[in-house]
Amino acid sequence: MTQSKTEALLKKINYIEADVEIQKQILFSIPSNQKEEMKVTITLIAARKEEIEVLRQELRKHDPEEFARIVIFEKAVAEFKNIAQDTPFQAVINRNVDEECSLALQNGDRVECLIKACDHDGTWTIITIEGEIKQFPPAAVAEKLSETTEFGY
Repeated sequence: MTQSKTEALLKKINYIEADVEIQKQILFSIPSNQKEEMKVTITLIAARKEEIEVLRQELRKHDPEEFARIVIFEKAVAEFKNIAQDTPFQAVINRNVDEECSLALQNGDRVECLIKACDHDGTWTIITIEGEIKQFPPAAVAEKLSETTEFGY
């Protein structure tokens, strides 16, 4: 598959995923006595999710490497969310366009990441740019939370 075809599929998937999130917000805002409107919105969400799955399978067929990369990141995000359910993070910092996200270690290394979060005990949990979840105890980390620029979620 050409790079432009892969990019077009990814853009379409992202657009539809954003639409699904909007439809979910709409669903939550519908008064509970408007069952028919809720049903219409739920049906629309289900149809959009089917569209996403069809596009994902097309991507899987035509660009298996990109599909595999996406699956790795989806698993990492799911694992991160599971950790976040059990761990009250006091700060979460993510990589934005044209911004860096890294964790400074005591040994002088910097670990590049997509997201990093610090819990109340000073343990850092990160998703690396390769899609791995890593955790670092306070003694292994050189930076302190007060040195970060963003706090909270």
